[in-house]
Amino acid sequence: MSYKSTILVVLLCAFALTTLAQQTDPNAGNYDAHAAFSPLFYTKNGNEYRSASGYPGPKYWQNHADYSITADLDETTNKITGTVTITYKNNSPDKLPYLWLQLDQNLFASDSRGNALIAAGSRYGARGEKLNGGYKIEGLTILQKQKEVKFTSLIEDTRMQIKLAEPMAAAGDVVTIKMNFSFIIPINGSDRMGHLTTKNGEIFSIAQWFPRMCVYDDVLGWNTLPYWGAGEFYCEYGDFDFAVTVPANHIVMGSGELLNPQEVFTPVQLQRWNEAKASDKTISIRSESEVKDPKSRPAKDKLTWKFKIKNARDVAWGSSKAFILDAARINLPSGKKSLAVSAHPVESNGSDGYGRAVEYVKTSIEHYSDKWFEYPYPMAVNVASNVGGMEYPGIVFCGWKAKKGSTWGVIDHEFGHTWFPMIVGSNERKYGWMDEGFNTFINGISSAAFNNGEYKKTPDDMHKVANKFQNPEVEYIMLSPDAMRERNIGENLYYKPAQGLNILRNVILGADRFDYAFRQYIDHWAFKHPMPDDFFRSIENGSGEDLSWFWRGWFLENWKMDQAIVSVTESNRDEARGYNIIVANLEKMPMPIILEIKTKSGKTDHVKIPVDVWMRNNVWTVPYPTTEEVVSVILDPENLLPDVNNDNNKWRKN
Repeated sequence: MSYKSTILVVLLCAFALTTLAQQTDPNAGNYDAHAAFSPLFYTKNGNEYRSASGYPGPKYWQNHADYSITADLDETTNKITGTVTITYKNNSPDKLPYLWLQLDQNLFASDSRGNALIAAGSRYGARGEKLNGGYKIEGLTILQKQKEVKFTSLIEDTRMQIKLAEPMAAAGDVVTIKMNFSFIIPINGSDRMGHLTTKNGEIFSIAQWFPRMCVYDDVLGWNTLPYWGAGEFYCEYGDFDFAVTVPANHIVMGSGELLNPQEVFTPVQLQRWNEAKASDKTISIRSESEVKDPKSRPAKDKLTWKFKIKNARDVAWGSSKAFILDAARINLPSGKKSLAVSAHPVESNGSDGYGRAVEYVKTSIEHYSDKWFEYPYPMAVNVASNVGGMEYPGIVFCGWKAKKGSTWGVIDHEFGHTWFPMIVGSNERKYGWMDEGFNTFINGISSAAFNNGEYKKTPDDMHKVANKFQNPEVEYIMLSPDAMRERNIGENLYYKPAQGLNILRNVILGADRFDYAFRQYIDHWAFKHPMPDDFFRSIENGSGEDLSWFWRGWFLENWKMDQAIVSVTESNRDEARGYNIIVANLEKMPMPIILEIKTKSGKTDHVKIPVDVWMRNNVWTVPYPTTEEVVSVILDPENLLPDVNNDNNKWRKN
């Protein structure tokens, strides 16, 4: 080695030692206990609408919208033509001089605001397809007490405003809105609806297909964010009756209960359909070998399929002559039954694909019903299509090419959305993490339980993912989806919120405390509209823990965590023989201290210190009483916490 090389090595070693010293010097850190544990987290008090407990208050209200819809599918022109009647009830304490409706199909018009926003190559929008997209609205009428009333209206992009000549009265007034609508179905409508060509026919996945009421709530009044593609939906609850007329060789599955199976199935299929309602094993209503058989459909020109669902926030449906149809009974905790259904093309069939779809649907629904809240709908339908994965009440669309664990994963994820946001009706347009993140979290528990762990995932090494979370390019959780870079949506809406709940459940609170508080949140907000503060408060109240430091650092900010072992020294006091282990918190995010301590005899101890020690300290001494020699100490040995620096987590005796 040359003289210059020797000098260089010495300098590098000195630099490394200096860097390590800085990393373990509490005075060199960024931690501010007063910022992390500031008591001024909540900026408003509870009120009669939203309690300080995080639950609905004694005067909580929400408006109500019932829908009666008829529609025709023209498979040659890919066109939907329909009529919708909306019965809208104003339960608010406010007069409403105007109403707002959502017209999501207008995103696919060539001149939409979304088209100007959505980048080339995005999964959102129409993916470059040239079509005459958007609604054609005709025959708009408004009735009050069975009489037509005067109004004016305007359409602005994906919203319609109806200005009433006389305002709706508060606390119970009702209006009826009627209109005719039509639109051309895009091939891929923001990866949420569309149509797919298969060898036996087109598969239509029909969603966001009729004008819907915007939500009027006690937080923002009218929620009128446009539909830009990334942000999903915020809808009022109500009862839906809908009928869709399609070619008779099609099979249609939709949200809710199929009301007229005797009119749309062959006698053999009707027998099998009824048999499936009493079977825990999959029954084939229409098998792969029957798909091309004309006798597997009634010999008519067209058929109308009728559905009904109560207390839901939306409806969707799938239609195709290419469908294999399987079903089986779902057993619910109360003793009620539902029906697991899969509609998929022959290309998706087989035990490595959607041939197991009914098993997956049934098991997923039964798990979530037992663990969190009972499934509320008469059917749970999976449609395999060109939609990668999208959820609606009682029905989901999943990518038709999924295989093995991916098939389970997408079905389980989309049906997990029944609980968030179909049952717990959060505002997806603004707070996508309240449905995607919560759902991703419960999916992990469900996958671990499925079929003795067939698809159980290895827990993530949080040390490895920590730097991804803290990358400034990844923004933070508390942003509306459309305000995020598209490449970051997976991290911000799905993965990081889910890992936050895992940390709360597995490290900070424990499963018993967390699960109880989480179930209380679901139960109190079922079929209602919670906001982020409601969730934060309900978990704190249900678990009995002030978690403002966690909400602040994990959800509102993008704080790093870095704990470091400063020193391990023998205690000098005879009456307290053992060691003092000094730990520093060097970055802004506090977390509990988890230590693995090994002694010379081979004994291993695990010591956990609650996060409270960081309330007024950036250094903490952990006493470890022992008569043995300590040979190693490791911080967070199982990598459960998002520590960004492994280098300062270990101490070994020289």
